[in-house]
Amino acid sequence: MPIDQLYILAFGLFCLGVVSALLTSERPKMTNILSHGLAVLGCIATISLAVSVFASGGQTLVFQFDAPLGLIKIRLDSLAAFFLLAFGIVGTAASIYAIGYSREYYNRRYAQLAALYNLFLLSILLVLTISQVVAFIIAWELMTVVSFFLVNHEYEKNANTGAAYLYILMTHVGTAFIAIAFLLLASQAHTMDFELLKTGMMSESLRSVVFLCALFGFGTKAGVMPMHIWLPEAHPAAPSHVSALMSGIMIKTAIYGMSRFFLEFLGGGPEWWGQLVLALAIISSVFGVLYALMEHDLKRLLAYHSVENIGIILLGIGAGMVFTSKGMPLLAGLAWIAGFYHVFNHAVFKSLLFMGAGAVLHSTHTKDVEQLGGLIKKMPYTAFFFLIGAAAIAGLPPLNGFVSEWLTFQALFFLPKAVAGILGKFWAVILIALLGLTGALAATCFVKAFGVTFLAKPRSAGAEQAAEVPWTMLAGMAGLSLTCVAAGVWPQWMLGILEQVVAGYDGINTAGLFDNSQWYAVAFETRQAGGVLTMPVVVLLIAAGLLAAIVFARWNGVPRKVSGETWTCGIVPTARMEYTATGFAQPIRRAFSSVLNPVDEIITDKSLNPYHGVKIRLHVHVTHYVNELLYNPLKDGVQNLAQYLTGIQAGSLQLYIGYIMAVTVVVLIISTRW
Repeated sequence: MPIDQLYILAFGLFCLGVVSALLTSERPKMTNILSHGLAVLGCIATISLAVSVFASGGQTLVFQFDAPLGLIKIRLDSLAAFFLLAFGIVGTAASIYAIGYSREYYNRRYAQLAALYNLFLLSILLVLTISQVVAFIIAWELMTVVSFFLVNHEYEKNANTGAAYLYILMTHVGTAFIAIAFLLLASQAHTMDFELLKTGMMSESLRSVVFLCALFGFGTKAGVMPMHIWLPEAHPAAPSHVSALMSGIMIKTAIYGMSRFFLEFLGGGPEWWGQLVLALAIISSVFGVLYALMEHDLKRLLAYHSVENIGIILLGIGAGMVFTSKGMPLLAGLAWIAGFYHVFNHAVFKSLLFMGAGAVLHSTHTKDVEQLGGLIKKMPYTAFFFLIGAAAIAGLPPLNGFVSEWLTFQALFFLPKAVAGILGKFWAVILIALLGLTGALAATCFVKAFGVTFLAKPRSAGAEQAAEVPWTMLAGMAGLSLTCVAAGVWPQWMLGILEQVVAGYDGINTAGLFDNSQWYAVAFETRQAGGVLTMPVVVLLIAAGLLAAIVFARWNGVPRKVSGETWTCGIVPTARMEYTATGFAQPIRRAFSSVLNPVDEIITDKSLNPYHGVKIRLHVHVTHYVNELLYNPLKDGVQNLAQYLTGIQAGSLQLYIGYIMAVTVVVLIISTRW
């Protein structure tokens, strides 16, 4: 099917999903099948569209609309196709998952939820393909407003409403910066067309202003620290299939926007651009994983890991910008490919993990890991899929997270060669060490998340009564799990796509960067990586080792199995003897106490029988310095200013007329320059 027809098909299927939800609002089961079924088909059409774009080399579709928009272009180049591919894969899995998960909303405005879900998918499609400034900002705002209503779907909960309004406030601030960046470009290029927004005639200072506006505008939507505060609030509040899309895809639209500016509109820039991106990236990575380790809410934990992984993505992008500024095109290509590969990988494994968390919530009705435990026996398939996602996000081979993080390491290994001075080289080495620290802390965090949630004994009645989720939810998780394995064991297919994505941009060269066996080799410059094991060979060796272990274990027959309680010195073990999430994170909390500033609150209940002692509960709070030092004073200042300004609302008509006259006089004086 031609590209234009595939695009219209995907667009139309999402529109039909919206309409079908509203037309069948009185029959939620039909709404579920029709609306989410159309969403699945629309996402499959999007995958086909992306594949066709890569096969054909790209295409620009033109649609004529009446004023004020004028000529609207749908641009389907390799960069858009890459993000469309990730969107299609995650959207397909999330829509299949939603068929089972969303049943619990049948009596809670289900038609609106299903319609908004399809409209959300449609808005993402538009954001990734529109190639005209005004239309892009409209699509961006549509995506923001629709996701606001999805976050606030359960508005009966005050926490959800607060999260939704914080989200829309922060993203509108980001949109203001994005609009400024676009308008500055358009004013210099005298066009609203993306393909003509090059900035060759723009002064260096104005280019830097555009860069900063784009970085902070799109960085707010991406959840880059310190603009991240909405993300750990909004993602847990949304329904889990929406959380998967928001974390997996929506925040990646911000990476898409940054890429348009940094690669195409602005081209190469000074070295400090890349260094600023690297600084924000490493702050997001380290603090994101530290705050995730302190969390007990499973979805908030995953949300903070989105902050961490956005930081890892920006490490690749920032390094690529530094290499471009220093005239190192091959290293720039490696760094950008590493960043984009992590875009895809994070979209897959983070969506998988949010679906796993949603399955736990669906079955136990709690997100608090302290109230879980023992779910591996109750929900074995969910536990298996969650484990794959946890291993992938921790960067363990042979899964996809390892590939992109190792590519990022390779790019950073050469960063000291690109920066000048002892301090610059020291800073580059520190980046490598901090990325390694981030990976270690991420592994620790997911040992906690998986172990406390799925292992040992249940800690609550909800965990005790848990059961496996419907097959559609499992199918969605299974599809993403297979993608994690495929992109880890055989990454060459994605590397070929990414070479096509970054090829042709100024200051980037990918010629001969990878071949079929050397993607993992640091020695790509010296070509001395011969004989290194490939990932498929490593997988085969691991499988052979496991098979040999099984054969030797059964050499003398199958041992007799005796089941019993874990030996605890003659005491029957209970859930109270298990490691808690608080206890597991205590060593990290103490090691980073100067950064986290934890406050331990011990609550003692002395109303119990004095012969049996007292009941003690421990609550730990960590300090969020961005909130304490930036946003809380800003909020207090706005509230105080608003309180002060209420004094001008005296209720006097004469006073209001006086205000108008005074403003009119000032305007006349300024306009006449008197």
